[in-house]
Amino acid sequence: MNILAELFYGNIRPCDNPQSAETRQKQKALFTAIEKLKASMPDEQLKEKIDETFNLQTELISLSDRDSFIDGFRLGICIGVEVLIQ
Repeated sequence: MNILAELFYGNIRPCDNPQSAETRQKQKALFTAIEKLKASMPDEQLKEKIDETFNLQTELISLSDRDSFIDGFRLGICIGVEVLIQ
């Protein structure tokens, strides 16, 4: 099957690429820091606000990653077209 068909059928998912050891380490450190911060707070409402804030940040990062992928894909297509017509 060609790459476009693989992409169409969902067999290629760039966002599912394995993460580097450095990324996993940073994620673990962030999770630990968030948990320590929440543990130091007596107010449950404040803990919920912190969770909400970090969840929104995660969504924003995901959207930014998606937009960067789309921009990169478009650029790659433009480069390919230019190579083919010259």
